[in-house]
Formats: sequence, structure tokens, C-alpha cells
Amino acid sequence: MINLKFVLPLLVLTSVGCLGSSVKKDITLHDGATLVKTSEYQILGKGTGEDSAFFLLGMFPVTNPPNTELALSQIMEKFPNGKTLINIKVQREDRAYFPLGLVSVVSVTADVIGDPTEVKEPEIRKK
Repeated sequence: MINLKFVLPLLVLTSVGCLGSSVKKDITLHDGATLVKTSEYQILGKGTGEDSAFFLLGMFPVTNPPNTELALSQIMEKFPNGKTLINIKVQREDRAYFPLGLVSVVSVTADVIGDPTEVKEPEIRKK
């Protein structure tokens, strides 16, 4: 006969272990979003963006799948003078929320580059 005093706490502990856990799936690195033909650029800053999707019971999609392009556009929105992205890191992560479902998240970090700023001399007007 199985003793419920020992089995019940064991079942509770194993189910709580899945609550909010995350599993990193893959990380991809890219040199740039577009081909940069010149070395005369300035790094404006590092940006991050992310998009997520929810799967009911881990199988049934409730929202649209995570979109990497949306995460990239979030980075460009933060830097209006930015031209393109370099040193791109895309990370996909699944976060399990037992027993509700699974949240799949795509996180992107990248350096935003733009034209080098030129310091202009103030014009002196003659009277």
C-alpha cells in the first residue's frame, strides 16, 4: 500500500518546480542587419527588443508566434538617427507556467549605428 503522507508532498514539490521555469533554446549571432560598406560610422548605442507568444497547455497558440523582425524594429524606434544594426544577438526562450501553458519569448540585443556627427563651426557674420 502506498503511503499518501510521502507521495502527496512529493507530487506537490515536483509540480511547483515547473512553475515559472525557463528553458533557453537557442542563441544566434549576426554581424549586421544590412551590409555596411564603410568603416566610417558611429555606434549610437545598444538597444534591446522582444516579442512573445502564449501557448495554452504548451500546444495551442493563443497569440501570434514571436516575431524577430518586430523586436528588431523596437530597437530602431529607440534611435531615430540610426541607419542599421550590427552585432545582433537573437535569443529564444521558453517559459513554462504550469499548468496554464508556455510563453515563448524572442529577445534581441544589437548595436545601432549611424553617420558620424560632424562638428560645425559657428558662422561669424560681418556687419
